[in-house]
This record gives sequence, structure tokens and C-alpha cells, in this order.
Amino acid sequence: MPSAFSAKDNKALVGICLACQKTTPTALMVSLAGSENGRRKYHPVCLSCADKGWRPPGFSGVYQSRYE
Repeated sequence: MPSAFSAKDNKALVGICLACQKTTPTALMVSLAGSENGRRKYHPVCLSCADKGWRPPGFSGVYQSRYE
């Protein structure tokens, strides 16, 4: 039986990738920290874009790809 909290096939657990603008299940997204107007802001990005090297403006940190 599928869980109500599983992102797969659950229309409520999706987000929009900032890089490619595609609707993606939240289980396949990461939040990368950047800065906007001198303040830290977190940006939702799909794993595909993050793995390809997309980073938000003012990105500070380390992102290491995760493979499943």
C-alpha cells in the first residue's frame, strides 16, 4: 500500500525546480543556499540540475551528488 507521505504520484508533494522550471517530486529535489540582497535564501533545485552543476547566485557551500 502506498504511503500518503510518499512523493511518488502524490500531486501535493511536488515542487518547481528553479533552474529548469519543471515540476518535480520533492523526493528528487535539494535545497541549495544562495544569497539575495545580502541575505541567505534557499532555492529548490531538482537533482538533475544540481548534478549538472547549476548553482544559485551567491552559492556558498559544497554540494556532492548522491547516487541511488
